[in-house]
Amino acid sequence: MSTRSVRIPALTSPPQRPAPELVQRQLRPVGVAAVRAAFWALGIVLAGVQAWAFRYYVSADAISYLDMSDGVMPGESWHRLINGVWSPLYPLLLGIVRRTFNIYASNEIAAGHLLNLGFFLFAFLCFEFLLRKVVRRIPRGASLPAWAISCLAYSLFLWASISKISLTSLRADMLMSGFVYLAAGILLNMQGRQARWREYCNLGLVLGIGTLAKSPMLPLGVFVVAVSLFAVQNWRSALKMAASSLLIFLATGSLYFVPLSIAQGHFTLGESAAFNYLVYVNRARPMWYMQEPGSASGRFSHSPEKIFSTPTAYGFTHSSLVTHPLRFDPSDWVRGVRPRFVLRDQVRGCIASIRKLIGLLAGLTPVVLLALTLVIVSWKRRRLSTSLKSAWSVWLVGFTGCVMYVPMHVEPRYVGAFLALFWLGLILSFELPGTLGRRLANASTIVVVAGLTVPLIVGDGMRYLESRRIANADAEAAAELARLGIGPGEKVARISPTVTDLGIERIARVEVVAEVGIGDSPKFWKSSLATQHAILNLFASRGAKVVVATLTQPTPDVRPGWTQLGSTQYWAWIPKSSQ
Repeated sequence: MSTRSVRIPALTSPPQRPAPELVQRQLRPVGVAAVRAAFWALGIVLAGVQAWAFRYYVSADAISYLDMSDGVMPGESWHRLINGVWSPLYPLLLGIVRRTFNIYASNEIAAGHLLNLGFFLFAFLCFEFLLRKVVRRIPRGASLPAWAISCLAYSLFLWASISKISLTSLRADMLMSGFVYLAAGILLNMQGRQARWREYCNLGLVLGIGTLAKSPMLPLGVFVVAVSLFAVQNWRSALKMAASSLLIFLATGSLYFVPLSIAQGHFTLGESAAFNYLVYVNRARPMWYMQEPGSASGRFSHSPEKIFSTPTAYGFTHSSLVTHPLRFDPSDWVRGVRPRFVLRDQVRGCIASIRKLIGLLAGLTPVVLLALTLVIVSWKRRRLSTSLKSAWSVWLVGFTGCVMYVPMHVEPRYVGAFLALFWLGLILSFELPGTLGRRLANASTIVVVAGLTVPLIVGDGMRYLESRRIANADAEAAAELARLGIGPGEKVARISPTVTDLGIERIARVEVVAEVGIGDSPKFWKSSLATQHAILNLFASRGAKVVVATLTQPTPDVRPGWTQLGSTQYWAWIPKSSQ
């Protein structure tokens, strides 16, 4: 009898599950990619809504940038791009867009807001560069997971860019923020590593181009190059590289301050700081019209002429056609007066700036609470000093940027990017212990993201709903001026309670040569008919072919002789000699 051999299958061990750490490493790229995609989509939507809602809005600064951008247009001189207060890169890019796409005057403000959207995307890409360096370079240990880091970082970026810097007006702050993020990313990449020529050259170029975007990048750039020596492993070997970086930085920036020095007749790195110190610390007054130097030294040699006392009215001219001479280059009107340090004024200015910074922290309450919690935990574990050193290059740049403005003047758009850097670097410096870390990471991420992004979504959504039906009133009024016979190059006067309604003069390509003082517009309409006629005739005697007034509401105070420009808030008075 033959026996059949029975094959018994070998016992196999059940499939093993991958370790939790392995699963986490495998899922981390997917989670971070999802977070990145969600925040990019949210950012683009928020920025697009904001730019669209304010597509016809202009500030006085925006008008100056538009006037400067004429230097790129055919038949104009590039010298218009060189200005004592406003840096040249933003108007240069604005002019290139206008010339490339042949933008009509009536559409150039909206086109500028579209360009601002491009600057937002540029800043977002630069922040993405910084965030990648953060995730890669900072040791996390048992700290916040990568998805939580990304959520916190993107929320801070959107808070700074949409809420504080914003796309409501045509300004260079968004463009500058991109170079700040790039510089911070390069500096972080240097931290704890051997100095490399390529990084130092890139740092100098980024800082130099950033200076062309906005002059505060100049002192910040010098600080960043100096700090880089402490970031690398061997500062002695980095001395030549840092010197070369500084040379590249200054050589790039010289494209602005060398022609500016030639135009000013003396060496200068820019007049923006001196002008702002005069206005906000020495309190030269009144704003725009500069009749009294306050606590500054000297006397104004070229201030606007006061042509009427009550209500105040001023006359002014400019050597070339600009929309509003007082704002095209404010440094022209403060010649003869220099800033002067007065301890009382400086302390008062610093207190006002610090109060504004504290007020900005109200919108960052969840972030501040999270940072305080991390500080307490690290202090109890006796790791506070070590933690603060791990990402010091990020939070130090943010801190320095904020402090830089304190002695002079603080605005949200100035310090938004620096506040984001400071809190990002501070939070990412700490490690959280075990279970507490995981629970705190989940809870804090939800609270911070909701606290920073929900106000952005609700606030900008409401602005869009309020603004979506607003027509291009400035273009309509400018067309009405042309119908009345007021052509490009004509001189006009204005009566307005605000400085955000100069779009009509810019689109019509006329120049304001006189105006009732900002803030005295209500006094003008309440004054006697004889006083009104006296001021209007003074405007006419200075060459004004028309007087344009802004009235936000129909009012019976408008006297005979005024014509409403279409269906807008603008009214016009034409002297009989011009009719």
